[in-house]
Amino acid sequence: MTIEESNRTVLVGIDGSANSLAALRWALREGAATGSPVEVVHCWIPQTLTDVALGSSQELQVASACMLQNEVAAALADVGPDPVSGRMPVVTQLSRHGNPTAILPERSAGARLLVLGARTSTALSDLFRGNVESACRRHAACPVVVVDERKDAVRHHPAPHTQAVSQ
Repeated sequence: MTIEESNRTVLVGIDGSANSLAALRWALREGAATGSPVEVVHCWIPQTLTDVALGSSQELQVASACMLQNEVAAALADVGPDPVSGRMPVVTQLSRHGNPTAILPERSAGARLLVLGARTSTALSDLFRGNVESACRRHAACPVVVVDERKDAVRHHPAPHTQAVSQ
């Protein structure tokens, strides 16, 4: 990896699910091992009728920021420094109002990797929000890594817009 690549961000999208938190830990280990900064993004939109009827945008924003802060702190404590370099990753947190199927591909411009938890949503939630993994695999500007905590599996999808260079 070149110095330029190590300066590019490892972007990770979280939603609070077990797979997304496994993806967060994977991204933090990757960032620590490579010296890449890590950007943790939580996209929020009203999820239930209660959110729509009773929750203000400010309350949902505060809840998103609190979740981000708590999950990142817990993951950093769990992961610890890289065993070889002793580094901890530099982490930024971003809470954005909107659909992750649009926000994460947009944020992937200039990123080294986009890391996601494996899909655990239902067809009904996909109908309203879209399939995040599928949208990111199609539209991200960088390779996408998908982490499944139950199987401890990682799938890598090259960036869809890159083409081999012939010489």
